[in-house]
Amino acid sequence: MPDIDLDHVLQLIELAARFDSPWDAERVSRELVLSGWDPAGSVSLPYPKRLTRSGLGLGIEDYDDLVVLSVTLQEWPFDRDSPDYVSDVTGECEEKIRDCRELAGRLASLMGEKFPVEPEDQVLDGDYFAFVWDDCWRVSGVHVILGLEHLDPDDTPIRISLYLCRESGA
Repeated sequence: MPDIDLDHVLQLIELAARFDSPWDAERVSRELVLSGWDPAGSVSLPYPKRLTRSGLGLGIEDYDDLVVLSVTLQEWPFDRDSPDYVSDVTGECEEKIRDCRELAGRLASLMGEKFPVEPEDQVLDGDYFAFVWDDCWRVSGVHVILGLEHLDPDDTPIRISLYLCRESGA
């Protein structure tokens, strides 16, 4: 199972639950920077859309009526010569899915110690998010999605990602 420290993830969920609704990407970015996240790479104006903290990379995406925070928790690079990558692709990522289920159990348990947590159906559009497997919860009005992603076996990495969002009407 991947060794992923969930302390900063829980802090991020707690912070996201305090953001004013509806989420505004610029305001969310500012709040994240004030809470200790640092701009990463070249800064897009009018606000940083890529942030980092303690080795975690965070992206802020604004889809008109939906602001989405994405955090890559672990990534396996595309490598057609790697037996593990080929095994994942041909075996439909069975081992990584099992690991994600265990990680989701850990995350749900830790969230449950701090917040009221409700399981929920997927809220992100499958046309934009390439989940092989996912688990979803609602925490203080915030959608929390943990997923194993693999967009294209011919040229993309495999990722364990966390997404946080709140619909404009939530």
